[in-house]
Amino acid sequence: MKICFIAPANSIHTKKWCKWFSQRGHEVYVISLTKEDDIDANVYFLDSGAKPTDSDIKKLGYLKTVFRLKKIIQEIQPDIVNVHYATSYGIIAALAGVEKFILSVWGSDVYTFPRRSVFHKSMLKFVLNRAGCLFSTSKAMADECRRYTGKSFEITPFGVDAELFSPKHRSRQDKDFVVGTVKTLSPKYGIDNILRAVSIIKDKHPEIPIKLRIAGKGSHADEYHQLAVDLGIDDITTWLGFISQEQAANEWANLDCAIIPSESESESFGVSAVEAEASGCPVIITDIPGLKEATKPGVTSVVVPRSAPEKIAAELVRLYNDDSVRIKMGRAGRKFVEENYELNKCFLHVEEYFAHYIEKCR
Repeated sequence: MKICFIAPANSIHTKKWCKWFSQRGHEVYVISLTKEDDIDANVYFLDSGAKPTDSDIKKLGYLKTVFRLKKIIQEIQPDIVNVHYATSYGIIAALAGVEKFILSVWGSDVYTFPRRSVFHKSMLKFVLNRAGCLFSTSKAMADECRRYTGKSFEITPFGVDAELFSPKHRSRQDKDFVVGTVKTLSPKYGIDNILRAVSIIKDKHPEIPIKLRIAGKGSHADEYHQLAVDLGIDDITTWLGFISQEQAANEWANLDCAIIPSESESESFGVSAVEAEASGCPVIITDIPGLKEATKPGVTSVVVPRSAPEKIAAELVRLYNDDSVRIKMGRAGRKFVEENYELNKCFLHVEEYFAHYIEKCR
């Protein structure tokens, strides 16, 4: 197949899609509003003069890429056009008149964008209804999208490489109780609640040899570093910054408990939770539908309310005091991922759908 993704080329998710389909022998193209060279695809850069972090007014610059996009599609003549992210990429694809494109919704494009104004809501409805078919990484997000369209969704979760993310990477021999996460350092992901939970444990349970490791970069990095100092836990906190997938696999496997306390429902699917589970690590999550769908609450994960560091602390203490429960949860998590979210199984489903869709559109 000749597959064209209209998607951010610098996203780890786009790179995973391109790598898998390229390795399967497909001819893969990416049309992106961001520059990127390290990707298994032929990349076309649409220079809009705007950045993803810019205001809506500046993002109107995306509109000047419409004719360029249309020309590229005519040049490539792909069998499949899969647009990722309903707003921005979806809007320019719809305005360019791309026919029968498959639209993959991601999260904030569905949970945040349409709630800004009636105009934003109308734009999302327009794009969803122009798409030939719709993909969602979770059932929870598909349900959210039904506020804006009556169309059905194909569920295409983000799978993880169960060979890379594996308990075999565990190498620790110390007696510390190591907890942490691998997430972007922004309020959306509740990083401050992890810090506060660890602070509670340090104050109330000095007998627990807790250590905290946080990987990721983001706009609030300095704020969180200072919060760790203010809470008196900077001496037991390690900030790893941005790390590779290989390093992330090592981190998850060497944690005694993963904490993913997201605050926003735009966390449409908990791929970090799936990575941790695949690595044999028990997970504490918040009551976000996408996170609960990515785990098996009560079996592979513990669910706590949002913005409740004291609840996180209580669960960490409970898990510290019963390592048999942690081991049982870790093993169950590994099995859950192998059965539901193994990378090749997830992408084989998409590949089969692509082939079916090509036949349907002929």
